[in-house]
Amino acid sequence: MKMKGFSLIELMIALAIIGVISSIAYPSYQTYIQDTYYAQARVDTKVCAQALGRFYANGFTYVGGAAQCTLWSPASGTEAASQYTLTVPTATATDYTVVATPVSGACDGRCYSEQADGTESVF
Repeated sequence: MKMKGFSLIELMIALAIIGVISSIAYPSYQTYIQDTYYAQARVDTKVCAQALGRFYANGFTYVGGAAQCTLWSPASGTEAASQYTLTVPTATATDYTVVATPVSGACDGRCYSEQADGTESVF
C-alpha cells in the first residue's frame, strides 16, 4: 500500500521558501504603501492650495483661508485614520504656505510644502 501526503521535510522546505519570499516582499510592500500616502498628501496639499485660491478670489486675502482646507491626508478618510497632517503656518494677505508632514515619524524626504507662487519643496 502506497502512502499519500507530504513528509515533514517537504512541509518544512515549503515553509522555508514562503518565509524567504515573505521577508523580501514585506519591506517592498511597506515602501509602496508609504509612497502612496506621500502621493496622496501632495494631492491634498494642492487641493488645499486651490481652496485658498478660491478664498483669495472672494476677499483678496489668504488670512482665514485655512478653514477651507481639510487639514489631514488622506482627506477622503477620517482624521483619526490620517497619515499626514496639513498645516497652513503662514497665511498673510498676499502669501500662504501649505505644509504636509507625516503624523508619525520623521520627514526623511517625505514632507512637502507649496506656496502661493507655486513654489514646491520636498524636505
